[in-house]
Amino acid sequence: MKLIRLIVLIILGLAMLAGFIFLAIQPGEIVYNDGLSKVSVSPGVAAAILMGITILMTATWGFIGWLWSLPGRMKRAQQENARKKCLDTLGLSMAAFEAGEISEARRQAQKALGFAPDAASAKFLAAKSAVVAGDGAAGERLYGELTDVAGYGVAARRGLAELALNRGNLAAAISHAEAALQSSKKAPWPAEFLFNRRVLAADWDGALAALDDAEKRGLVGQKTATRRRAVVLAAAAHRAERMMEPAQALELAQRASKFAAGFAPAAVMAARLQAIIGKQWQAAGTLESAWEASPHPALAIAYKDLKSEESPQTQARWLDGLIRLNPNHRESRILAVEQALLSQDAVTAIQALEPLLAERPTSRILALRAAAAKASGDEAGAREWLAKGSNAPREPDWSDLDPDGSAFAYEDADWARLIESYGERGLLIHPRLERSDTERLVAPELAALTERTLATRVASGEAEPMVPDDPGIGAFDGLGADEDTDEDTASSAKKSWLKF
Repeated sequence: MKLIRLIVLIILGLAMLAGFIFLAIQPGEIVYNDGLSKVSVSPGVAAAILMGITILMTATWGFIGWLWSLPGRMKRAQQENARKKCLDTLGLSMAAFEAGEISEARRQAQKALGFAPDAASAKFLAAKSAVVAGDGAAGERLYGELTDVAGYGVAARRGLAELALNRGNLAAAISHAEAALQSSKKAPWPAEFLFNRRVLAADWDGALAALDDAEKRGLVGQKTATRRRAVVLAAAAHRAERMMEPAQALELAQRASKFAAGFAPAAVMAARLQAIIGKQWQAAGTLESAWEASPHPALAIAYKDLKSEESPQTQARWLDGLIRLNPNHRESRILAVEQALLSQDAVTAIQALEPLLAERPTSRILALRAAAAKASGDEAGAREWLAKGSNAPREPDWSDLDPDGSAFAYEDADWARLIESYGERGLLIHPRLERSDTERLVAPELAALTERTLATRVASGEAEPMVPDDPGIGAFDGLGADEDTDEDTASSAKKSWLKF
């Protein structure tokens, strides 16, 4: 636009100059006669006079315009100077903020706000530094002024939501997150915030809705969304089962296991509910899919329970099929050891245990080694292995087995943490291990051996050791020695999970 105006002015100037030259070269005189006086000049003089008058008028008009615009130009100069100072102080504030000098960062931010009171960037940085400095009221006021400012509204809503959450005002925090979600289709924090709040409140239906919305917007990856959905559905199924709604629990658990076949809590729950209504083969398929994806001891026990009324030979063939689905996994190798012990093949069991002992000698593995020693008639060796197992570390996965209830007996808070760990990273947490909850009781023979070991250690003045983990074998009766065992203990060790 300025270039066009300049071109027009040049053309007009050249046109006027051409007119003056044309006037100056004309012959004759220019006479002015008003009846009283008579003035005559040559065309050249007249052209010179007109050119001078034009130049004078142009200069006068320009000077008047310059005087007229002087206040505005002075104001703009002041604003530009303030803007430069504001930018400089904002940079100093950000540098202090990154250095952890919060008081200096806030001082510089307030200084920047003084230079430019209406600058959104200065308000935002001043609000952020005020919140970090502990002045929530100032931060809330400044964030509130930015909620309707383009480019700053969503970030300001986040600050307001965090402040409301710190005050315990969950409703206000959710309101700000929902407003931010309506304002932006790309910002991930509102969807994440709403999902996490509903998870922490155990609002599984609301969490699913929030997750669906976030996935539609492309704010969460497909794998993460799938794992999260599996855990949320499993948590909802667990609640439905506690509320005596088995049909709904089964439907939710089956959906969860379809989203993540290797998610053991969902698979065990779905298989248990399927078996209760007589769908044994469907339950077996659910457990087999889970074992093939990610073996877990709870899956093996539930799978074994599907044939709890069959003969040992039938059970052995049944479990061999499970082992073949994932033969190289640690749990499959442990299951092979249990199979050998059930068949009273101590030599095979000991051979299979050697690499497991070299990898990670947990109390569960050492208890199995003690059982193998006892099956071979080595009573002293069995006691020695049990003594080692008394102080060995527990297995996280084995801790998921509740001796008085079903596997994965989680509370709402446990499910919330599981959504975070499994949903984000595919990691199964172990709340019972963290709380040091009891695990499954040791099998009768191992219990008897443990009692002897304890008696020996107590008599020698040693501290009482921990009871080793249950190796997962519910039919140790008759292996090796002929200890008398309590019938109640034996029955509890053989209890079927399908009845829980």
